[in-house]
Amino acid sequence: MSPQHSLPNVSSPAASASDKQRAPAFMIPFMKMPLVLYRLGLGRMLGKRFMLLTHQGRRSGKVYRTVLAVLRFDEKTREVLAVSPWSASNWYRNIQAAPALEVETGAVRYAPAQRDLTPEEIAALFIEFRKEYPIFSRMIARIPGWKIDSTYDEFLALARTLRGVSFYPASSAESASTLSAQRRTSAQ
Repeated sequence: MSPQHSLPNVSSPAASASDKQRAPAFMIPFMKMPLVLYRLGLGRMLGKRFMLLTHQGRRSGKVYRTVLAVLRFDEKTREVLAVSPWSASNWYRNIQAAPALEVETGAVRYAPAQRDLTPEEIAALFIEFRKEYPIFSRMIARIPGWKIDSTYDEFLALARTLRGVSFYPASSAESASTLSAQRRTSAQ
């Protein structure tokens, strides 16, 4: 990993995810199952718990499709919030080089605008998600290695090692930026 992509040294029990830069090899086939459903045109079966992100390779220019777990979906604005549990995720590095091409979740599909989430927003998302989806949270918690019963401070320490993104319809970019400013103010 190049120096510009190195992670901060965080000494927190919740921050064990910083030791894991990529998904464990044994999990890759399980993580690819939702992609198969999307390719078969059955992605709607996954509801709004997952999203299909279409993005362009930063070096190759090839179009890629990646399925991500959705931590929050706003029915009104159609904003989708997702977090990369591994900082070396290609999808995240790709959308930093060139914006995402398309987002699909449930029956919703659009060309997105995007913004990075702050560590405070990511920590608050984890806590909100844990309350709303306790069973699914336990499954997700095993992937990056964070503890399900973490405190806000532990989640915040972990969030500083992760990357999160808000995707929203490009046509509503102005209203989404106002909404995100309101969320940041209320999170503080």
